Amino acid sequence: MDRIQGSRCPRCLRVLAPPARFCPDHPVAMEPVELHGYGDVISFTTLHSPPEGFRSPLHIALVELPAGARIFCHGSETKLLRVGRRVAVEAVDQVFYFSHLGLADRARLFWRRAGDRGERVTAMAKSVVKRLFRGPKDETTEAP
Repeated sequence: MDRIQGSRCPRCLRVLAPPARFCPDHPVAMEPVELHGYGDVISFTTLHSPPEGFRSPLHIALVELPAGARIFCHGSETKLLRVGRRVAVEAVDQVFYFSHLGLADRARLFWRRAGDRGERVTAMAKSVVKRLFRGPKDETTEAP
């Protein structure tokens, strides 16, 4: 599984992804942590009139990572998605994406991104290269 960069408050142990410099609840500097690249779907929707810069329909989900951080992710579709379903989460160019772990789903997900064709191909290539050439990872869980 991919790892996602996040941060943890040393005072209240709140975990955020993407990382923040300071805790939103305390005037304390956050500590960097690596989070597992998977989580459970908390909520999801499809926007047929998305904000400017996105193509319609826009599939998004709120995903909770094992350490407790919740992030909004883009996806290729919400047709088979259910609350509680485990999905893979990947960060590409500071944008989070969810997928059902299949290569075809991952390819469709990147082609739905707004932007010119070169940007989409670059994002998809980064994802494939990251998966092919990644060395063995330590799969231990994060400390609470």
